[in-house]
Amino acid sequence: MNAPSTAADAVRSLACGRDQTLALLASGKLMGWGGEGSGRAAPAAPEYCSSPFANASAVEVALRQPLVSVTAGYGVSLGITAGNEVTAWGATAAGIAGRREAIALATPQVLPGLRGAHAVAAGEFAFAAIDSAGAVHTWGINSEGALGRPTLALNAGPGVVPGLPPIHQMAVGKGSMLALARNGAVYAWGDNAAGQLGIGHLHPAAAPTTLRMPGSIRALAAGATHALAVTARGDVLAWGSNHHGQLGVARLAYAPTPVAVALPEPIASVAAGMHFSLALARSGNVYAWGWNGQGQLGLGDVDDRRTPTRLPGLARVRRLAAGETHAVALTADALLGWGNNATGQLGAADRKQLQPRPFFTPA
Repeated sequence: MNAPSTAADAVRSLACGRDQTLALLASGKLMGWGGEGSGRAAPAAPEYCSSPFANASAVEVALRQPLVSVTAGYGVSLGITAGNEVTAWGATAAGIAGRREAIALATPQVLPGLRGAHAVAAGEFAFAAIDSAGAVHTWGINSEGALGRPTLALNAGPGVVPGLPPIHQMAVGKGSMLALARNGAVYAWGDNAAGQLGIGHLHPAAAPTTLRMPGSIRALAAGATHALAVTARGDVLAWGSNHHGQLGVARLAYAPTPVAVALPEPIASVAAGMHFSLALARSGNVYAWGWNGQGQLGLGDVDDRRTPTRLPGLARVRRLAAGETHAVALTADALLGWGNNATGQLGAADRKQLQPRPFFTPA
């Protein structure tokens, strides 16, 4: 007899961006909430002094072909098709993949030159894809070496980052990138003004540079100017800016190399927003720390936390995602959200959610 289906089983991929939340369902439907990148088209005549995207209802993104995963960035969302092509939708003033014209706001379009993609990651103006061989392809604006490869183009199309072993996962910050190799090593490049590359200084790196890590790494996350990693043992490391306590180490203003974050139990995965951090424990508990001005820590107030704090009442979480100033968690029962809801990215009427609340129950 088959086990009953749960909400967690019904969601194939989950992503949060600046103003959007995405849930790709096992049924093939892609649901979006929020503003640009959600798949919602702006109304022709928005009300004065209100967001043209402030709508709490979900929208089903109009897919031209099935997707197997999604990710979300600053107004732009990306997906991988069943044929391993990269699709994009949303809005960016800088264009995407070497094109300055706007991409389609609501309907995903295939980006040329990126066949064989198995994973994608999105930042503000820089993007990355990993192909089946583990090669990393980057595109967008190459400020401070964000693309990790030589290019004279201001807004470059896709190209392979040289000098990397096969890569398993990418994380993109604001002008910086991290790459997790299949062997557990970590590489970083791009902007480094706050030490967010973790390479021991504050100078940018235009080519991949190896981080010194205490053991093999299993997962990465990148915020605007900080980064997180999970070791094979379930320990969490953090580096970069700590001006809101997003590193979880109260005594430091910033850390140019990885430092250990004290957590009471082994961690399975991490997520990073603009200046805040989340950790999902193997038990299903969730911990949060850093900036909390929009309630994005989910702790019932807007006070920053400089050390990890468990979210009360939130347990048995299966998956976690962080946007710029909001976050979502997937349990066996529903999708819950908290933080900034100014564009309806949490599927609720309030502009701010201080605690996790259910907003979607997949069938």
